[in-house]
Amino acid sequence: MGYAVVLSSDRATMTDYSGTDILGFLLCMPYRLVPRYFLAKVLAPPMEADERGRARVAPYPLRKLEAALYADGFSEEEVAIVPPEELPKAVGPDTAVLGLHVLDPLGLAPVPYTLSSLMGGGSSCTRLLFLSLMKVVLDLKRRYGFKLVVGGPGTWQLEPLREKLSIDCLVSGEGELVFPMLCGMALEGQPLPPEVDGGSVPLEKIPAIRGPSRNGLIQITRGCPRRCQFCNPTMFNFRSMPLDMVRAEAEVNVRAGFNYVGLATEDGLLYGARGVRVNRRAVLALAETLAGLGVRAAFCHLSVASVVQGREVLEEWANIFGYNPREPEFPQVGLETGSPKLIGRYMAGKPRPWRPEDWPWLVVEATHVLNENSLYPCYTMILGLPGEDEEDVLATLELVEDLKDLRCWLFPLLFVPIGGSMLDKERFAALKRVFGPSHWELLVRCIEHDIRFSKSILRPLLRRVRNPMARYLATLFIDKGLDLIEDVKDLLLKDPYALLERASRLDVFNMGLLRSLSLLRYLAHAPQIQV
Repeated sequence: MGYAVVLSSDRATMTDYSGTDILGFLLCMPYRLVPRYFLAKVLAPPMEADERGRARVAPYPLRKLEAALYADGFSEEEVAIVPPEELPKAVGPDTAVLGLHVLDPLGLAPVPYTLSSLMGGGSSCTRLLFLSLMKVVLDLKRRYGFKLVVGGPGTWQLEPLREKLSIDCLVSGEGELVFPMLCGMALEGQPLPPEVDGGSVPLEKIPAIRGPSRNGLIQITRGCPRRCQFCNPTMFNFRSMPLDMVRAEAEVNVRAGFNYVGLATEDGLLYGARGVRVNRRAVLALAETLAGLGVRAAFCHLSVASVVQGREVLEEWANIFGYNPREPEFPQVGLETGSPKLIGRYMAGKPRPWRPEDWPWLVVEATHVLNENSLYPCYTMILGLPGEDEEDVLATLELVEDLKDLRCWLFPLLFVPIGGSMLDKERFAALKRVFGPSHWELLVRCIEHDIRFSKSILRPLLRRVRNPMARYLATLFIDKGLDLIEDVKDLLLKDPYALLERASRLDVFNMGLLRSLSLLRYLAHAPQIQV
């Protein structure tokens, strides 16, 4: 009994976030600040499964591994993608391999690490959900003795814990070739190597998904030609998926009922490009192909330089899919810093074909172009890069001031030495070690900007939340959270560490939803903030 190969992940990724991936970012918060009911029912509701535990819709990376196993000769009866709560139903004596995909298993990625630092500490929801999964997995492993293989962007976090977590093999890099090989070894009773690098899979060896992916997501490019030193994907070759594959994967999701396609990419406007020059013909062929299927499509990530370079292409793209202020899109874009010096030192390819000294005006110009096409970017910045000084922070403050009237989010993130990057031997940026008065000033200016913009955009932001009650609860939670942040932000300039110490004592995880919201409402309006 049981499938020969079972694929799964924790609830932080094996969920559809109530229909909109944006809610997934709230899982990066310390779990003590998120009511248990809200976490389980709104942010990370369970995925539907059939009577044998097989997920009807699954995360895209697991769909790719499933397709790779089929391409290697495995049958549909041997392979299953299974939500974590269904694992006891799907795993059995015949199970040879349990493969787990991990994105942020220990809460050490930049967003959860930063939010924990700025909210008084504590484990993130992502860490909580991963450790909850591992309790189930280890119990099943003791019972059935299968091989545990773990891969994904978060594997670097687990390297020191591989033996403690009884992981038989950690896979870094891409998995379409190496994972079927490992499964074959396990089925033959061979020992698995403790660590494997899957490297970069040739384009012709990447199979198309056969089953629907979460929220209609499909991948159009892999890697990035800009080669920023802090980023892991730059270690891989940049490739664009063939248009026939993109069409086939979109059709799989359309047949499953999706009318929206999210396009996974590090820089959507570089689809079909060689180097960093926008390929207008390729991008518009992609748009026309997807529009011909009757779906709306949007890039998950864009880059500043590509937006400025390809402004006409982006305008045509937005017109094809009908972007407008009531139905905008929210791509993630790396702003990183306002300092040309740091751009030149760590990410000289980011402004190409322009120069590092052009970076500040490129960011402002790109934001204008995006806004004109109803694209409101989520900008991320990095604070505490090695060698950062006061002038660098002031340059970023100046850039933030230049963006104050534009529609975007500004998220400062602490530097994290991501495994596999060229900076992975550096130290994590810690608040007390790297933050000075100018950092706190920058943080407060960004908070003010983000609160103002978030309140203006909340309704269209949550329009894809499919359940009306979930949409109402998400709106209420975010709105009250913004009120609370607005009330306490000025204290970050007066005595930030006293505020963080008081914040560390707030815990609403085990409160009922209404009680926790009442507490947040009280805290947001109390004359004296008592955390």
